Formats: sequence, structure tokens, C-alpha cells
Amino acid sequence: MRLARPAHPMAAATAAAVFLLAGCGGGGDGSKDDKIDGAGGSADKSASPSKSGAPAEGDTADFRTSDIELPDDVKLVFDWKQPSDKKKAAALDGAADYLRALTHGTVAQDPKDPVVGKHTVPLQTAEEFATRLIEMDAKDGVTATGEERYYRESVGDVVDGKLVEVAFCVDQSKFYDKDVKTGKVRRTEEDASSYMRYTLVMQEPKGDGPWQARGFEFEGKAVKQCRD
Repeated sequence: MRLARPAHPMAAATAAAVFLLAGCGGGGDGSKDDKIDGAGGSADKSASPSKSGAPAEGDTADFRTSDIELPDDVKLVFDWKQPSDKKKAAALDGAADYLRALTHGTVAQDPKDPVVGKHTVPLQTAEEFATRLIEMDAKDGVTATGEERYYRESVGDVVDGKLVEVAFCVDQSKFYDKDVKTGKVRRTEEDASSYMRYTLVMQEPKGDGPWQARGFEFEGKAVKQCRD
């Protein structure tokens, strides 16, 4: 696993930054409101062909496609189902690309990676989490390798016409740190900290572009909810 290793505790970073589901409602102006209520969703696994820009009118956004390029030794598996509702589909698509952007920033060793900026609402907890995570990876001189799986998702109802809560499990039992300079993989054994649950609040953009991650909440050692 990657994020729960002693030298790089996700829980500590989360607590320090108070990563709650703030920032629901309003625009991307830094204001923070209450958590929104979500409804259940479900799950599908597929490959990731490329895409460019926002979906054309009448099309449904698809989380299985992305133009974010990652190294060949990194595999992000989205074991999710495609929603029929277009806004929910766009929110789930945006959530998938936010997760890809996190890894892209770590690979680039750049907390200000423009790919991350494209997929986050400025001055909100999802952006803060991404920045802190990439900063720690860069400081430790590590990147990512292996397979990270996302599953058991739930996609909430659309709130205020522009906000959707997306929650899901994360399995990092086959996802590892790799030393940037030496290429050595820091393999760790599967344990309770391999399983986590994330909750994102996704926000529809004002113009063209992807739905962006706004709120972020992390639950570590989510074995009961997430272990198969």
C-alpha cells in the first residue's frame, strides 16, 4: 500500500488540514458550507480510452475515458457502474479524473501540477488535500507504482443543480511507493490500512470543462465497509 505507511501517514495529513466535506453550495470562491446528502450508486470495470474536453451536447460523460496520461507501471482500476443521469455521470467522471490527477501530480513531483488545478475547485479541501499529498511525496522522493482500485461507489442526488456527492472504497493492497532516484519499489504487506473510503463533493463548472473536486473526506482503515 502507499498512503498509510508510517513515513507518510494519510490520516495525519488529513487531520492537520481538517479535510471535511466543506465547500458545498456556492461557487469556487473559497466559501465553505455544510455537507450535502447523497444517495446510493453501484459499480463497472473497464479500460480507459482517451477523451478531450467536455462531452458534446447529448453525450454522457464516461469515467472510463481520460486524457490524463500515467506511467505504464501505474494502473488505476475503476470498478464502478456508469450512471444514466447525465449530471451524475459527469460528476463521477470528474471524480475519476481527480484521482488520476492526484497520481499525475505525484509522478510529476509537482504540488502545483496544472492537471491537478484543472480538476479541483481553488481554495477548497480537495485541492488542499492534493497539494499536501503531492508535497509529501516530493519531499520523500517517492512516486507511485502498482494497482489502485476504486469500488463500491455511491453517487448522491444533484444539489442546487451543480453539486454531487461521490463516495467510494479504495484498495491500495497492490499500490506501492517507488523511489524516484533509484526506482526501488517499497513493497508493504496488505493490512487494515490498505482499505480506505473517500467522499468527494463534485462541482459542475460554470463554463466548459470537467466537473471539479471541491470537498474531500477521508476515512482510514475502512475494513468493514470496503474489504471484499
